[in-house]
Amino acid sequence: MDGIRLMIRSAAWLSILTVLLVTLVPIGLRPTTGLSPNIERFCVMAAVGALFAAAYPRRFWLIVLTLQLLAAGRHPNFRDVAFKSLGAVIGAACGYAVALVTGLAKNPTRPAPETT
Repeated sequence: MDGIRLMIRSAAWLSILTVLLVTLVPIGLRPTTGLSPNIERFCVMAAVGALFAAAYPRRFWLIVLTLQLLAAGRHPNFRDVAFKSLGAVIGAACGYAVALVTGLAKNPTRPAPETT
């Protein structure tokens, strides 16, 4: 389970690094999918939220609040923030659910209770 946890944590940090890098490049160099920009924003934030919530399930609310701050962006308008925030919350909820179902939410460092 520790190997899977490490892979998910690595993917989470790689995802946020990718978002930051793509955000900093000029608009003409940014990748596009052909979908509406709001759908793209929703999907990106959902993926980042899911990865971080699965990687750090005990930090669910911190992740959601931090992603809400990131959702505001540099030049926010209500529609952009709404799509990003909704994506972050839905993604984080899905990632947390996966962590619960798969056992990733269990604390690996907590020692087993002693029996005498």
